[in-house]
Order: sequence, then structure tokens, then C-alpha cells
Amino acid sequence: MIISNVTHSADTIINKILFNGLKRISLDTVVFNLPLKIGAIINDEDIANSIKVLFSTGYFEEITISNNEEGIIIIQVKERPIIDNVNFHGNKIITEDIIKKTLNVKKIQSGEPFNECSIFELKRELDNLYHNFGKFTATTKIVVIPLSRNRVNLKIMFTEGKTAKVQQINIFGNHAFHTKKLLSQFKLYRKIKWRPILSNQQYQQQKLFHDLDKLRNFYLNHGYAKFHIDETQIDLTPNKKYIYLSLYINEGMQYTFDSVKLHGNILDYFPNIKEYMRISPGELYSNNKIQEIERNIRYVLSKHGYMQPIVLIEPDINDNNKTIKLYVYVDIGRHFYVREVRFEGNNITKDEVIRREIHQTEQMQLDYTRIVQDQDRLKRLGYFKTVNTHIEYVSNTLNQIDVIYKVEERNTGNLNLSVGFGTESGINLQFGMYQENVLGSGNSIAVASSKNHYQTYAEISSLKPYCGVNNISVGGKIFFNDLNTNKTGLSDYNLKNCGININCSYPIVEYYTFNIGLNYVSNYLSKIAPQVAIWRYLKSTNIHPKISTNNKFLDDTINFHTNDFLLVSGWTFDNSNHAYFPTYGVRANVSSTLTLPGSNNQYYKILINCNSYIPLDQSYNWIMMNSIYAGYSGSIHKKENPFYDNFYAGGIGTIRGFRLNSIGPKAAYYHCNDSSQNYTTCAIKNSQDTVGGNAITLFKTELIIPITYFNTQHSDIARISLFLDTGTVWDTFWKNTEATQKAGIIDYSIPSNIRISSGIALKWISPVGPVIFSYSKLIKKYLGDIEEPFQFSIGKTW
Repeated sequence: MIISNVTHSADTIINKILFNGLKRISLDTVVFNLPLKIGAIINDEDIANSIKVLFSTGYFEEITISNNEEGIIIIQVKERPIIDNVNFHGNKIITEDIIKKTLNVKKIQSGEPFNECSIFELKRELDNLYHNFGKFTATTKIVVIPLSRNRVNLKIMFTEGKTAKVQQINIFGNHAFHTKKLLSQFKLYRKIKWRPILSNQQYQQQKLFHDLDKLRNFYLNHGYAKFHIDETQIDLTPNKKYIYLSLYINEGMQYTFDSVKLHGNILDYFPNIKEYMRISPGELYSNNKIQEIERNIRYVLSKHGYMQPIVLIEPDINDNNKTIKLYVYVDIGRHFYVREVRFEGNNITKDEVIRREIHQTEQMQLDYTRIVQDQDRLKRLGYFKTVNTHIEYVSNTLNQIDVIYKVEERNTGNLNLSVGFGTESGINLQFGMYQENVLGSGNSIAVASSKNHYQTYAEISSLKPYCGVNNISVGGKIFFNDLNTNKTGLSDYNLKNCGININCSYPIVEYYTFNIGLNYVSNYLSKIAPQVAIWRYLKSTNIHPKISTNNKFLDDTINFHTNDFLLVSGWTFDNSNHAYFPTYGVRANVSSTLTLPGSNNQYYKILINCNSYIPLDQSYNWIMMNSIYAGYSGSIHKKENPFYDNFYAGGIGTIRGFRLNSIGPKAAYYHCNDSSQNYTTCAIKNSQDTVGGNAITLFKTELIIPITYFNTQHSDIARISLFLDTGTVWDTFWKNTEATQKAGIIDYSIPSNIRISSGIALKWISPVGPVIFSYSKLIKKYLGDIEEPFQFSIGKTW
């Protein structure tokens, strides 16, 4: 930068202004910014000020102003080069958006004047960004490439290097807690010996700030109200690969709560608020407790239309007896009403489909808890990727708001012709046409079929969620199934059945639904190999198979046909927050099936299924999922439940690590010869074919792991978990006889033969259907159980 001017002792009247060196910058632009005007009196101070003004435009790198006795002002300038293009490469940890935003702030972009000072500041800021990410060896090189017509290109080259690791954290001043206990609060220094992939020692400034907050909250939640961090010292090794952190803390003394005093403008809500302010004298001081009190007060008032209350909680510390008295001041503020409820982003889904899920009505008092429930209800529909709520204050009013639900629709239709593979079903040929939200109406229709080496299945189904009054949901299905069990490890028989069902669902209150339906099923069974449990069922239905020979060949199979009319009823509770991957809530279902008069079979079945999702942290990253499944099928008028409707266990859907259907009672086959007259005289031999049972219990617990540990951001479509599966299947009708005991067959009526497995699982909602992987180790198994450690399924099967 060169600044020079010619000054005179006497003031001069400006008669003319001349400019030299202007090429790209227009004369009008310079004159507009120049404080000198023709006819004005000029002195040395005016010249100096003019130079400063012209430099501030950023257009020039050199400016010289001179004047003479004749009043002619000559302004000589040299324009800065113009940036033609900026490109960069080598950046990985710092995103392109962050770099572009930094360039825009510094005005280093195409069409802007080139300023070396801005380039220096840019380099310093980019280096600081890398240091915040622990990249202390990172280098930023900015190359200026001159072009014709006073232009330049900028090339920014990044060499990121390796991230420095936190080698050691030292804490000084801790007396109440061991250093290991305090370090367990840190994410920045986490060594997990049994899972190195989960260990995290890479330094990041943001993680350090987060960990310091966690340390501070740890002490504040254990009674140390005056805890503070005196100093944080960061030491970098000479090779810049490792960091040593030293924290100097002051724990202070431990305090307990004394009492809570409530005052302020709270109208008639004193009892409601007081209910949520329970603190026992002598209870250990906790910052979380104070925050909980504030949240509860806001929650109570938001139910009654007060969305902006002022809640101030002031602790009064008594250092003499180490107690803290809380003074809670509440001003409930204005009472809000909802003027309008609007929806945005629903390009396909009709407004009425969304609106019928909304319980917060217009022109009524605001109830923010209803808005939260409505948001969860929309998520459970399964039509949307995301659902967010926005509150907009109505202008020119003091107490009216608009509630806006912003949704992002997902693809609810699927036409799929695919080939899948599973360890349980082998190759699956599949065709499916499914539309969950037909023309945005909320209705669904599906046509699906699949074929593998042991089963052919097809169905057509539809559902109308809101039919007529009272929000009744009506659905139906027609299906066909052809199953050959001798290729599945089940007791040998062929089953062909088809049927139709109609069901209705009626919402009782929030989260509760009553279901009732009527099914008709026609079953044709053939090639049934003679075995004890099946023959016992046949006898209960007055079918008495006899041994016969045809041309001296033993006929040891039987065929028969049944028609059943089934009444299905159930109760459902669902307050989960998502249709596919919930992070909190409970899904519970109790259902029963009962055969009606006119059916060939006479039995009932009861099922209980409950899944609960419990978040273990405030970010809903760590989730504990517990699942209970129990079922029982009983006889009516001494007729047993049909063997082809038994319960089975083993496989991805039940107890992982065991082969599909390998758990439970096994088939005990009759082996007869030509001289046998009755099956009771035939020998019995044990087998590994599963026949199932009429009772089942399963319990699963899963720890869902933050998927960010595995470098993916698709947590809405994928989930990783550590699991523990337990359960068993048994036959309450089983009775051991002398023949079965001689064959070495155990008592299948005992429910205590529980199987246990544990492992890791991955679930992914892929474009072709659900993909499930699991790897398991068996903890407890029994003779006849078949282990299958690695299991997976790609593509949906029926």
C-alpha cells in the first residue's frame, strides 16, 4: 500500500479533479465515494481523509493524491486484481459448506477484489478450525495464480494430517471422587478394551467443552453447589501427535436442600405447580432436580395455554449449615389461543388425513402437550420421514398463535420384483406392490407374493384407517399359502390353505385401540407322516388313522381337510414416537382367536406382545429395548388345537443363534411293519424334526448403540444393537408313555427348558425391504438344538 500526497501550506479551492489508473472501476463509483467536491476548499486533512475513504472501498491497492496552486486535484490509483475463481481440495474433516461460508465472510469469492490481508486472515482462521478438530499438523497453502486483465485465481490446498490423541488427562483438586470415576464422564478419553472400535481418544475442542460441562454437572448433581474449574491446561507434544490435559478444580463443600418457596403471579395454579415441587429436607442438592422443577412447571402451565411463563429459581446458600433454600418465582404470562393449524410439506398427503390425527383444535386454548402428542401421532403413521412443529405468533395480537406442522414425506409406494436370500428361507423370489398412502388418502393397498424352496405365498390386502364415524379403521386380506414342511426341519406334512379376513379397529382413548375381526380359513393337509403329537390331534377330532397296505406297500400317510371360522379380538396400546425405529414409548398388544360354531376345529389362542423403548441419555442415542412375547393355545370340548397352528421358536424373529424352528418339541414318528394292525403297536423313534407346541414365552433385551460410532448418519433407517434372547416352546398336552421313554424322548410338557443367546444385530430398512444381520453365541442350549451363529435375511418373506 503506497500513500503519498503533495500538500501546501495554504488552503486551495478545488477547480478540477482528474483520475488516472481507472480500468475496471467506473468513474461514477469513485466520485460517489470521494468526499472531495469541485468548489470546495481543500487542505492536507481533507486529502488524508479522502485516501482513507478510497482505501476502505477495497478496490485499490495504491492511491496517490496531489494538488497544485491552480486547484487541480490529480488522483492516481492502482486497482486490486479481481478474483476470477476459487477452488480447493484436500479437505475432509472440514466440510465444503464450512469453507464456502468462511470465504463468503472474508469476501474471498469470484468477482471480489483480491486483498492480501484477507488471505492472511483466511489462512489463520482455517488453521484454527483444524486445530479445533485436533489437526495440529494440518497445513493450508493458498496459491495466487495471476491471469490476464488484472485477474487472479486462488487455489487452496489442504493437508490435514492425523488427529492428535489425548494421551492422558490429569485432574488436580479432586478429593470426593476418584479420578477414574471422573474420567468415566469424559467422551474425549474413552478406552474400551473389549471393543477398540468404540474407543475414542481423538481430540476435538467441542468435545472438550462438552466433557467439561459433564464434569461440572456431575459435581452439581452430587451436592457440590460451588464447584468450579479453575484452569484447563492443554500441552501438545513436540511431534504434535499427543495431548496432555490438566484440569485444576475446586470441589467446594457438599450441600443439601432445605426447602422450596413458591411465589409470583400464578393465579389458581398454585396446587398444580406445588405438586411438581417435591423436595425433601436433607435431600442432596442436585442441579438436575432444579431443572426438573422448572420443566415440570412449564409443562403444567403449557397444558393450560401459558406457553411463555417466566420461571426463575434462585438458590439461597447457607454456608453455616451447608443447606440451600430454593426460591421459585413464577409469572404465568399471557394466555394463548390457537388461531389456526396449518400443514406444510404434504405434497401428496391430503390435509384431512393429517388433520384427523390432530387433537389441538383451532379457536381453542393452547395445550402444548397435545401438540407434542400430535407430532408423535403423525410420526407413527409411517407416511413421513420427519415431522416438526413450529409455533408462529399472530401479528397485531397479544395472545394468538398458529401451529404449523412441517412434514417431509417419504416414499410410501413400492413396486418390487426382487430376489432375496436368508439363512432361514434360502433364495426368495418376490413380487410386491404396496401403497401405504393411496393418492394421499391415508388408505393402503398391497399385493404381495413370495416363493422359496419350501413355500409359495400370495396375498391381497387393504386398509382404510378412518371409515365412517368414531374413527373406525377397516381392513381385509385374501391369501393363499402352499407349504412343504419336510424341507424346513418341521414334522413332515404338506399344507395348502387359503382364506379371507376382515378386521376393524376402534380407538378408545389416546394410545388405546380395540380390534375385532372375522377370519375364514380353508386348510388341506396331505402326506402327513404318522407321529405321536399329530395322531393325538387327529384322534381328538374323531379321525382314527389305520394302518393299510396297497400292493403290499405300507401306506403311512393321511390326508384331510378343515374349514374354520375364527373370531379375532385384541387390545393395542402404542405411545411410541416412530413407526419404524422408536426411541421411546411402549407398544403392547393382547389378542385372542376363537373358533366359531361350524368350524372343524375347536380351540382358542391368546397372544401377548409388548415392546418398550427406554432412552438412557438425553440425546436418545442409547436406548434399552425390552420385548415380551407369550402365547397359549387351548382346546375346547377336548379337541386339541391344530398342530399346523403351533408355536415355533428359533431364528432371527424369535431366538437368534438357533436355526429356524429348531427349538421346542420334536416329532416322534411311528415306525410300523406289515404285521402291525394298529399304530399303538408300532415302534416310536425320535427325530430332529420340530412339531412345535401350544405354549411359548420369549423375552428379549437389546441395547441400541449410537450408530454414529460406525461412521454413518443414516440412523433413521438403520439400527445396531447388542441383544440377549431367552425363551422356550412346550406342549402342555404331551404325556410320556413307556414307548416314548423307551425311544429316549424327553418330557415336552416342561416349560423350564429355556434357551439363551446373545450377540450383535443390524437392522436396515433398504429399498428392497428389511435387511437383518445378526451374529450370536449360544449361552444355554439342549440336545437337538441346532446352532446357527450368523443369520441374515434380505428381502421380506411371508
